[in-house]
Amino acid sequence: MPKKIFIALVLFLIIFVSSGAANASKLSVFNFGTVNLEASGLGTTVTNLLTNVLKNDPAVFLLDRKDLEAFLNFNDLQQNDQLDNVVNIGTQLGLDFIIVGSVDKRGSAIYISCSLIQIDKKKEVYSERVRAFGESALSTEIGKLGSLISAALKKSSSAELRAAGSGDKASAVYPANFQKIPGNKKIILRWKEIPAFAGTGYEVYRALNSAGPFAMIGQTDELEYSDQNVENGPAYFYKVRAFDRSNRVSDFTPVLSASTDFAPNPPIILKTEGRAKSVLIVWVSNPMKSEDTSKLAGYKIYRAKAEEGPYQEITKLAADNNLTSDNSDGKLYYRDKALPDGSLYFYRLAAFNEKDIESEPSRPLKGTPLAKVISANTQSDLIREIKLTWAGVQSPFIVAYNIYRSLKNDGNFTKIKKLNAAELKDNFLYSDMEGLGDKINYYYYVTAEDDLGIETSPSPVAQATTRDIPPATANFSARSGLVKKVELTWTAAKQEEVEGYNIYWAPEKEGHYNLLKKISGRDNNKYLDDSRSYDPLTDNKTYYYKLTAFNKVAAESLPVLAQATTKPRPQKPVGLRGEALKVKEVPLDWQANPEKDIATYHIYRTAGEKDDFSSIAKVDKTSYVDKNLKDGVAYRYKIQAEDKDGLLSDYSGLIVVNTKSRPKQPEGLNGAYETGKAEISWKPNKETDIAQYIIYEKRFFNLEKLAEVKSTNYTDSSLAKGKNKVYIITAVDRDGLESEPSAELTISAK
Repeated sequence: MPKKIFIALVLFLIIFVSSGAANASKLSVFNFGTVNLEASGLGTTVTNLLTNVLKNDPAVFLLDRKDLEAFLNFNDLQQNDQLDNVVNIGTQLGLDFIIVGSVDKRGSAIYISCSLIQIDKKKEVYSERVRAFGESALSTEIGKLGSLISAALKKSSSAELRAAGSGDKASAVYPANFQKIPGNKKIILRWKEIPAFAGTGYEVYRALNSAGPFAMIGQTDELEYSDQNVENGPAYFYKVRAFDRSNRVSDFTPVLSASTDFAPNPPIILKTEGRAKSVLIVWVSNPMKSEDTSKLAGYKIYRAKAEEGPYQEITKLAADNNLTSDNSDGKLYYRDKALPDGSLYFYRLAAFNEKDIESEPSRPLKGTPLAKVISANTQSDLIREIKLTWAGVQSPFIVAYNIYRSLKNDGNFTKIKKLNAAELKDNFLYSDMEGLGDKINYYYYVTAEDDLGIETSPSPVAQATTRDIPPATANFSARSGLVKKVELTWTAAKQEEVEGYNIYWAPEKEGHYNLLKKISGRDNNKYLDDSRSYDPLTDNKTYYYKLTAFNKVAAESLPVLAQATTKPRPQKPVGLRGEALKVKEVPLDWQANPEKDIATYHIYRTAGEKDDFSSIAKVDKTSYVDKNLKDGVAYRYKIQAEDKDGLLSDYSGLIVVNTKSRPKQPEGLNGAYETGKAEISWKPNKETDIAQYIIYEKRFFNLEKLAEVKSTNYTDSSLAKGKNKVYIITAVDRDGLESEPSAELTISAK
């Protein structure tokens, strides 16, 4: 850490330790871990939410997360939920409490487990587990959790802020974690440094009773002092204070009493084994007989960063704890966890008896946790693929490598693959092809995993970018004016990555485009659109098209657009006319269509009110005479134009044309036999073009024409006496149309 940053951190810690509200608890929140892959990213979210809630509690003096991380990095410490590690960090920072926890996600349910560790008591004083359904509910549940923690703090807090001193006193603080280690004719004293004192030294005072008087027996710049001027048996009382170059002094530590006695022999460290973030220490009890007749109570493990020290106690183990392995070979085991990757440590062990008298420390033995993956490299510009290589970790305990990926360089990494180390065979390569997009930056890191399932810290982050989508296709066009089809053309792509084209269509320019055709092969450059399933294209309709190029993973280029209109049908004919009251025929004519390629006009006819039109003719001109029709019938006509491509127009408007009717049958027929003649008369027809009347004699099988007259009477001299004749009259117009027969008139010659 640069000197300026370290000084700033020290100044902050001075303020943090020595200031704050009188009743405020000094607190820090460690990063919440995640239990499973589904919870990835939620640990940071929960940590931030809980921190924001607790910031608003006036009873809490919260250590800023950036300052916490700076302190941990400088001291090679790491955040986790191991009690020894939490207490160690909290003690060094002068904290009262530290919050640790984890996040577990199962489906939409998110479970948050939280523990409140009280540093001076070295134990968990409160725990809680809450559940939120979905990330949207996290804020509410974390708010409730913050309230519960605040209540627990008020109940469990043992924070005692020391009043600031005056004169030559810097502040009411003192070396933390003041400990005694009694031995055989010596008493070792240990403590923690005070971050507020730069260039610190320490004064050690001793007395024969707790009230004093105390006399200074030594000074040291170490965090340990060995008082060897003691006798076995008597009780000695000690206190320590710090001083700096400015002659400021701290408060004294609380007074400790210690007595010496015979001590056990030191244990023998056999070996250390480095694992991920941990070192396994293996030792055996000393086989040499000791003057100490007390029962062995346990072991203390000390750790230092250099062989010569200073050594700090990291744990105290009771002898009756399960320190042996399953094979019961007499070996004792302890795993030192939460260590920085690849860091070098030295370990010494001491045995202590039931009187808490401690042996001399064992010889030092070094131990190193597994190093993290030191480098990771990526290959960019691949199609939805990124190749990742890394430097392997040389250790027989490595069983797997884990690949993590994120869209950001600074967080939210998710494990995407676990690779068996044995199967890699020193070929540390992985191709990521899962769910990648186009022209997107991805960030990766790699961890090594040991045979205990613990991972090293991440490798340095490596970045890569996937290839962009294929370029848009050039010169896409659609040809209009074709009959029920559209011809599409484009310039074939030159890029080898292009494997084909997708053609989409829509009935409206801004409408939804559906896939029309997938065309495989980069060299193809045209397509004829002539149907929708079994349905041909519609006449005079505009179709809209999009064309994309695709690669081997079906990533498509940006679409290019074209449109075309199919050939229109001819306009419906207009000006249809018919000449009425013609005898048994109807002359028709109409206007010629404006289209130059009209080949035929279709003529349709029906009689009366019926709608069953039938085709009666096809002509290539604009007139037609419909013949052989019935008299006095109303005929309806319509026509349709057809061009040379067989496209038919809509029907023209309907017209109704009547043929000339036959005259009405004569009425008012009268007659009598007088003076040897039959005299017949009738009313004249109302038609103005009656040319004559025909007189018929009705016989048994037929009618016999007797005469044609222009007048409305007739004299028949051929009626013999004693005979009868039946007469029928018809009217005939100038066009020769003859009416229906009149009513019968019978005349008798008597």
